[in-house]
Amino acid sequence: MINQIEPVITEEDIESVDEYLRSGGWLTEHILTKSLEENIAAYLDRKYAVAVPNGTIAIYLSLKAKGIGEGHRVAVPNLTMVATINAVLWAGAEPILIDVDEFLCMSLKLLKTMQDLDAVIFVPFNGRTGSGEQIEKWCSDNKVILIEDSAHALGSNYSNKKCGGLGDASILSFTPHKIITSGQGGLVLTDDEDLYKKMYDYKSFNREKDASDWHKGFGLNFKFTDLQAALVLSQFKRLDILITSKRDLFTSYKNLVSKSDTRFLDFKDYETPWFIDFFLISKESQSVYQDTLFKHDIQVRKGYPPLSMQPMFSEVERTDLSYSEEIAEKIIWLPSSFNLSRDDVEFISTNLDSI
Repeated sequence: MINQIEPVITEEDIESVDEYLRSGGWLTEHILTKSLEENIAAYLDRKYAVAVPNGTIAIYLSLKAKGIGEGHRVAVPNLTMVATINAVLWAGAEPILIDVDEFLCMSLKLLKTMQDLDAVIFVPFNGRTGSGEQIEKWCSDNKVILIEDSAHALGSNYSNKKCGGLGDASILSFTPHKIITSGQGGLVLTDDEDLYKKMYDYKSFNREKDASDWHKGFGLNFKFTDLQAALVLSQFKRLDILITSKRDLFTSYKNLVSKSDTRFLDFKDYETPWFIDFFLISKESQSVYQDTLFKHDIQVRKGYPPLSMQPMFSEVERTDLSYSEEIAEKIIWLPSSFNLSRDDVEFISTNLDSI
């Protein structure tokens, strides 16, 4: 089976984890976690980073530390993983659904039509950056908090900064299908020292100081582990190679699939694909592609369904969402792992053309 995505763990990754396990470390968050935070913050030109158990917690923690909660209105794009909106609900705030533009990212034009927003969560969807920098400026001009959900986009760039460097805070995810992975895990990045201190305190029981059982107030346990950090740090060393691999894979599909101009949405030179998205044309069915390719041992994945189509969000306030509701039914994600061979991509492309 050619999986739609799978983690690629190298001998160097295994040696890194093995070395840590033999070092006498206590597994939990300590020196290696701090090294991970500092390394990725420096790479993304951020001052601070806070490691947490997953990306959902990262979004929640950034909202919580910015004071977003009951009575606040938070704009989210209609095309995103459900974690984005669920973190808003977890924080007690009200989500507002915004349609996407032709780059599958939040529409700046429609965002501007919504009133009384307290925060925006911008998602560089599948590594595409859309109007992210313009939305950052609009949020700054209108004193609206901006959180960048960059779970898809480590290794991708805006015209003037890296994904992970936008807004008041940015989040990353390290789940198995991300460009670097620790199985689970997330990171919040910010340039605001006060915000950093609030997040660090909140994620570690709000202790007065390390190893103390006196607490400054309410807090929870959102700690990372050095065991995970050992794995992510090993992969982070080859991030530039992984970025090149993703970009080359997209180019290979474009060169091999017939009528690729209608099947693929291009990436800018400074953007990096997370998954390789393939677009269906009129009357083609996601399920037909998925079922037919599976018979040839090729696994593909349907694109995210719009949040507006999920029954639990049926009453959420929204802009016109017609574009995202239409385009979502035309996206399938092709096999996108780093270890795909040229023969694999040719085999997949031939079977796509046959359908």
